[in-house]
Amino acid sequence: MTSPLRVVTLALLLTLTACNDAPPHEPASDTAGARPDLLLVVVDTLRADHLSTYGYPRPTSPHIDALAERGVLFTDVTAQSSWTQPSMASMLSGRQLYVNAHRLPERVESLAERLSAAGYETAAFVANPNLSGEGGYDRGFDHFIGRDDTGGTTWNAPDLEGAVKAWLELNPPGEAPRFLYLHYLDPHWPYAPVEDTPLAGAPHVRADTEAAWTADRNTPEVEASFDTARQSMIADIDAYDREIAVTDRSLARLLDATARDRERLVVLASDHGEGLWDHHEHARNVKPPGDLRERFFRDHSYHMWQELIFTPLIVQGVGFEAGLRLDTPVQNVDIMPTLLRAAGLPLDAEGDGVALQDVVAQQALPEERLLVSHSNEGTMLRRPGDALKFVFPTATGFAFGMPIQAYALDVDPGERHNLHDAITQDRQHSLRDDLQWLYRAREQRSKAFALYPDGSHSATDDQQRVLEELGYAGGDSPAPPDSDSDG
Repeated sequence: MTSPLRVVTLALLLTLTACNDAPPHEPASDTAGARPDLLLVVVDTLRADHLSTYGYPRPTSPHIDALAERGVLFTDVTAQSSWTQPSMASMLSGRQLYVNAHRLPERVESLAERLSAAGYETAAFVANPNLSGEGGYDRGFDHFIGRDDTGGTTWNAPDLEGAVKAWLELNPPGEAPRFLYLHYLDPHWPYAPVEDTPLAGAPHVRADTEAAWTADRNTPEVEASFDTARQSMIADIDAYDREIAVTDRSLARLLDATARDRERLVVLASDHGEGLWDHHEHARNVKPPGDLRERFFRDHSYHMWQELIFTPLIVQGVGFEAGLRLDTPVQNVDIMPTLLRAAGLPLDAEGDGVALQDVVAQQALPEERLLVSHSNEGTMLRRPGDALKFVFPTATGFAFGMPIQAYALDVDPGERHNLHDAITQDRQHSLRDDLQWLYRAREQRSKAFALYPDGSHSATDDQQRVLEELGYAGGDSPAPPDSDSDG
């Protein structure tokens, strides 16, 4: 039976399409007709370690697994933020923003703008209401359709799927190549799968997380409700897994529905992961209350733990050999140059990403490239050849009680042991150089990209506090490197 939302969706899409007065796409060159279709799929709030193809023991994602088998899977991926708006602003602009941006940078051509100017027909179907025209996320799209456009108060995977199929029915493909951006929201809280998706086996909780829960059992307030709280958390993790399964099934259908007699490149990614009570809520200057659910962190943003910024990345199609799994560290900022390369377009000379085609060919990246992720409370820095990961609080993070953090991911993947106090002086000198570069970049980007229209943002307070925490006071801090670039 067709749902009322599907009927509304189709009717409104008819109106949207009829009112669209965008000029027809003209090929940018004689080779435009041979350019592949491009499909960017972003699954909001998707942890890599809850996908079967990344080793999760439950069969949450058989169709995503099959996509990985037909393409290249990257096993070390950093999202540019632990929440949606800055992460997607970075992904769709190809720029590291280094700040908690709420919009696309106004002075940078977006991925859709580049592709549209080159003759691509561009369409976006976005379930997350934070990504709207108000923040510039619709720039370059001939058709930008969100849940507000279809009268829905929510937009789950079947709704998004219905909107895409309705649009495809009303817009049969022509000669121009297509760029489609699909943004699913289902794994986002609240975890309430809209389809019955029973999964074999119980939800998996990491051993180090179970040990942390058990350690808290020694607290009298926790002991009284421990079993009830733990069962409640496990039930929510089960629902989170089943949300992934709903998305996985919908994606399989849309991969078929959007395919045509033309080469295609598919990129599957996520804007950020999700905290599923993996870590203590220790960094917000609040004494943890008694209930186990509230003593541990469930959400995203705020923190820079791996469950929040390690996201899946699968690339399948033209130019990518089937069945490869690469450990080379990459970032979501690499997605834009990858799609531009596939379209035969020049890369942004001032962009921060690298085309993943080059990563596959060389299986290495320059050691000097920093992996960076940023939220309002902190910034993560890691060098590609180094398992040591650092998290530096912003002024807001310090106010919440967030410490400087350092984790050796090779021996402590669960980030249980903060090594900051044990870091050698030699390491601190290297960090000081990285931090000087970071804060300079943050100042440049916040000004040059008009990410803060009132001009109020400054990294000065963050920089001074972090340097002092690292043992450098006032005059010991070197001047920022010279640069005339606006980033």
